[in-house]
Amino acid sequence: MKKIMYFLPLVFGLCFISCENEPINPAQINTAIVDEELFTFLELITDEPTDLSINCIEFNYSFTIFSFDENLDLADTRAVFNNKEFIALLEALPENYSISVNYPISGTLNNGELIEIPTNEELKNAIKKCSKEERKRRCNNTLIACTWAVTPVTGSTTNFEGAAFKINRNGTVQFHYNTEVFFGTWITLYIGEELFLNIDLNDHPEVEGFWDFNWKVDLFSDEQIFISNDTHSVLLEKECSLPCTADGYQVCELKDTPGVANFNLQKYTPCIAVPSTHDVLSSITHSFFSTEEDALTNANALTPTNYTNVENPQTIFIRIAYNTSGELLEITQITIEAVPCTGG
Repeated sequence: MKKIMYFLPLVFGLCFISCENEPINPAQINTAIVDEELFTFLELITDEPTDLSINCIEFNYSFTIFSFDENLDLADTRAVFNNKEFIALLEALPENYSISVNYPISGTLNNGELIEIPTNEELKNAIKKCSKEERKRRCNNTLIACTWAVTPVTGSTTNFEGAAFKINRNGTVQFHYNTEVFFGTWITLYIGEELFLNIDLNDHPEVEGFWDFNWKVDLFSDEQIFISNDTHSVLLEKECSLPCTADGYQVCELKDTPGVANFNLQKYTPCIAVPSTHDVLSSITHSFFSTEEDALTNANALTPTNYTNVENPQTIFIRIAYNTSGELLEITQITIEAVPCTGG
């Protein structure tokens, strides 16, 4: 795939839809996101059915756009809420700048015409030509503490089974893969009546090479999202078994050993707040330790996928560092606890 707008952390695209007259402010990327990530999917609705032919591109607003200079350094982060603002952003963009959208954007319009948009300039013109009536949208401010897990699909291989997307309220996305977290933005758009998801992740060739596409959305429901491109198909399923609460990470105790449980610590990373000093783009990794001193010195790291607690409850210290440089961002901690479970 030709990637004109090189890079940007993500995009996983469910519709992030705002209420009308919502104020326009720069997106706050590094807020505490533990308990308020993930809007429910907001469905487009109309008062009456319409037979209007749709021969345009319509984006599902709002979402966050990252702009990069000629050196691919972050130049601006902005939330856009309608076509007018998106067009204004594109018109003000210097010619050698790029944004967090993967090209080409291609599809079939209602009149059967094939369309392919390879650049910022053509995207701006396509938005301007759109004659589709503005659809009214329903606001739904219910936040759900769920992630979207990558599930295997027959006939389509992926190395990311078990990884998960966490959609942030500000329109950005975190992709949790093992103990690493990759950052990006997500955008959904209609070409004719077809829904597409434009994903763009950052800071790892394998992650970018697989996910950074303008995916066609073949299934979109409250529980599943099925996306495909010319080479791969991916099923994303809602995963709500990991509540992020002030009580910490609780797991059912072993049947014959009260007060003891096996913890998959890396599964808990979506509940760990991103440090406020994070640079917005770079991937990070989590390492787990039984003492703060070990976390500071990066010694005696615990096995993240199968850890058995030695106290109950027990404090686990987490070292959060940049993947590439290893630079320490923060030492934080969580409480893990083995709890009795009904029927256990």
